[in-house]
Amino acid sequence: MAFVNTLPYISNPIEEFKDYKFVEWESGIYPRFKGGVKQEEINFFVELITKRGLRQILDFGVGGGLELSNIIKTLQKRHYPFESAEANEVDDTFIKMTSALFKKEKQSVLIHKANWLDLPKATPPYTHNFDFGFLTGNSLTYIGGGTREYTKKAQQSIVSKFAGLIEKGGYIFIDSRNYDYIKSLMNLPKEEIFQNFTFDYSIYYHGFQKKVLVFPAYISDTVVVLHYYDKERKVWSKLDLYPIYQGDMLEILGNDFKVEKIFYDFGKSNKNKSLFVQYLAKRR
Repeated sequence: MAFVNTLPYISNPIEEFKDYKFVEWESGIYPRFKGGVKQEEINFFVELITKRGLRQILDFGVGGGLELSNIIKTLQKRHYPFESAEANEVDDTFIKMTSALFKKEKQSVLIHKANWLDLPKATPPYTHNFDFGFLTGNSLTYIGGGTREYTKKAQQSIVSKFAGLIEKGGYIFIDSRNYDYIKSLMNLPKEEIFQNFTFDYSIYYHGFQKKVLVFPAYISDTVVVLHYYDKERKVWSKLDLYPIYQGDMLEILGNDFKVEKIFYDFGKSNKNKSLFVQYLAKRR
């Protein structure tokens, strides 16, 4: 069994998919990988919001807008009186996708175009703070590089930017892939990595390992390169991510927030093997 965790796989597909065409991840992979959303996942967010009486919602990285759109729809069905729902995004492809979705659903959502590093500066400008902000889909781990300590400091600066838009006593909900688990796979041969990176079900990404095969092709302490192979259309893409480990995330959040709960794939049970880890934290 060939060991796959080598530098050539940072930029190139593995042998089985060497003839696949490379495509943009946002438009060529994400829509099939994302799939739809399940109502129980949306209910999870809605319960967080309604039980705490939160009224002003901000999606820090709206992506394609599915979570926020369905949160709004469910809150409206429950006749819950929220005051505002806004979104932050920097990627033009995602902004177009999200704008089209909100228009289709007849939802009034202000989308601020802003790089996280520039927050609270945005176009159009932010006019108030929020009592609930969320960032899902492993988005924070696009930030980093170099050493693990540098990545930690870079991600800390972003979370502090987020904190500046959350009012005292408000909440942030943030997640990342379970990089502690992914790191445990780094010395395995390719076949065993595939076997261990398969899950019974997937949150957020319902095309995971069904429509789109996902494979951690390169793993180190500071970089994880995920490959995405669409076997039906014979296209592939990749993401270079800067892992954030659970101990580091607790330290990062601890500067501006108090962590109230940690979830594993939306569940409360602590488990070693999970696709994602979620953190709910209250602004100090």
